[in-house]
Amino acid sequence: MSFDAREFRNALGCFATGITVVTSRSATGEPLGVTVNSFSSVSLDPPLVLFSLAHIGGHCQEFLASGKFAVNILSREQRHLSDRFAMTRDNRFEGIDHDLGENGSPVFGNSLAVFECETYAVHEAGDHAVFICRVTNVAMAEKEEALLFHKGQYHTL
Repeated sequence: MSFDAREFRNALGCFATGITVVTSRSATGEPLGVTVNSFSSVSLDPPLVLFSLAHIGGHCQEFLASGKFAVNILSREQRHLSDRFAMTRDNRFEGIDHDLGENGSPVFGNSLAVFECETYAVHEAGDHAVFICRVTNVAMAEKEEALLFHKGQYHTL
């Protein structure tokens, strides 16, 4: 390789992405959530999306066990959620308003869109697990101010 890990990460940062918080519930019913910008559509028929989680520090094993998720696409006014769910802390949901979606996963009001889904397939990919999920419910807001991430900084559209 003619590049190091930092150069690789910096080059990936040139690709502007939307920001999501993917949520679920643990086996004991505790809400789980993690900031994810590795989110993409996969298929319209069947309706599939994907996201990836690091094996370390992102509740990966609990998400694997749960099998049900909500992908909350964040709006400009939800930057605090991106910051909060990117942190390492015991109770990321403490003081955070949320509802439960049809599949029992936490959903946030003011999100641009929410995709409720269940595991369709999981693929191991280096230090991450790639979750391919079948969408079971969709909700959209009328907002248009997306929260974006580019070169290590927040932006809005």
